[in-house]
Amino acid sequence: MFLIALAMLAAQAAPEPQPEPMEIAIVRDPITDQLRATATLRGGEGRMEIWCESPNWGDVRVELHSRRWLARGQIFTGQQPVTFRFDEGRPYRRLWHVRDRTASFDDKGRVASFLVSLMRSRRLVLRTRDVENHSFDTTFEYGDTRGAITQLLHTCGSRRLNPRVLGE
Repeated sequence: MFLIALAMLAAQAAPEPQPEPMEIAIVRDPITDQLRATATLRGGEGRMEIWCESPNWGDVRVELHSRRWLARGQIFTGQQPVTFRFDEGRPYRRLWHVRDRTASFDDKGRVASFLVSLMRSRRLVLRTRDVENHSFDTTFEYGDTRGAITQLLHTCGSRRLNPRVLGE
């Protein structure tokens, strides 16, 4: 009885792990002085990266890097449907460009909407298919993302994208 009570007490006393914050890395090219900013979330099945480069102001790209080989996209476009959901909101099914273990998109309207939802949420689940046509989910639990996304957009965002995302 004592051991059961002790086990229950230990289970209650264990603090819930805090979600990992979004990491930001800003790198300056040593030859051209061009900046590249990357904001990264890590999950069990891979990582989510949002990145941009300073000479291409406003070209922000969202990428899912999976531990699995992803199903090939359509033959002409290279796109594959990916379903994603923020917190308990409604799921969205969109076409992403797929290559090997990476799925991505860079349409400015979709990027802005995705970043706004990412800053307002604490959980993101993505569902896609691997090369064996098995559906699988990648889940990201995270804390505040606003700081990292703001820093990324101030490094190489655009006058059109930044107000839509940051409300500036």
